[in-house]
Amino acid sequence: MGRLAAVVALCFGVIASAQPLSAQNIAADIPLTSGASQRVLFAGPPNPRAILIMFPGGSGIVDISASGTTTNRNFLVRTLPLWLTQGFAVEILGSPNGGSLLGQRHATGYVAAIDRAIDFARSRANAPVWLVGTSQGSTAAVNGAAHLGGKIAGVVLSSSVTRPSRAGETVFDSEPGLIAVPALIVANQGDTCRATPPGDAATLAAALTRTPRKEVIIVASDQIQSDPCEAMSPHGYLGIEAAVVQRISDWIRAAAGR
Repeated sequence: MGRLAAVVALCFGVIASAQPLSAQNIAADIPLTSGASQRVLFAGPPNPRAILIMFPGGSGIVDISASGTTTNRNFLVRTLPLWLTQGFAVEILGSPNGGSLLGQRHATGYVAAIDRAIDFARSRANAPVWLVGTSQGSTAAVNGAAHLGGKIAGVVLSSSVTRPSRAGETVFDSEPGLIAVPALIVANQGDTCRATPPGDAATLAAALTRTPRKEVIIVASDQIQSDPCEAMSPHGYLGIEAAVVQRISDWIRAAAGR
């Protein structure tokens, strides 16, 4: 096993040990109006505080097995057990027909896929829905929050793509000015990815002109075991996962008044 593989295995092992025994992963293929289908992974306690719909970064392709497992290293995916211990249900979204979402997350057509994912999550648990995106996934979370506001309670955006990248889209293409629910922005001071400079967190917050509550949280770390724009780096909160999950969870609970 190489050094990176060993680090990943250790990370998964430590996080997995936190998973509540009552939580069970369920994989489902959700039919979409386009004729495609979207595989999701859902897990959560019987009475969750909230449902967190997770939008991973990169291409958006998440290999979810029929038994409800995945080896994806994205920050929001590898920390699944930590979110469960906070009392949340989690739904991790794959991509329509398993294809790349690069350049499509801001589009009107993708809103329908988010809408179906929300409906499925609410069929599994009766709790407020929050959209949580990281990196390229923040563009999707903004799109959903901007256009499906009546169905969601809030949005969390981490390591958001604010500068042009290979996707050809940024969070600003998803109309953040339309978001009218609480919004949290998280950035890592040590993030050196050119598309997600932490200094842009304030600019993104300023674009949220209609949200009733917003805040920027800046964390700091320097561990890196991958490309600066990949998951095992400050961009993906390597080494400080538990602390970041805790701060986001506390903010969601405070915003919900629970």
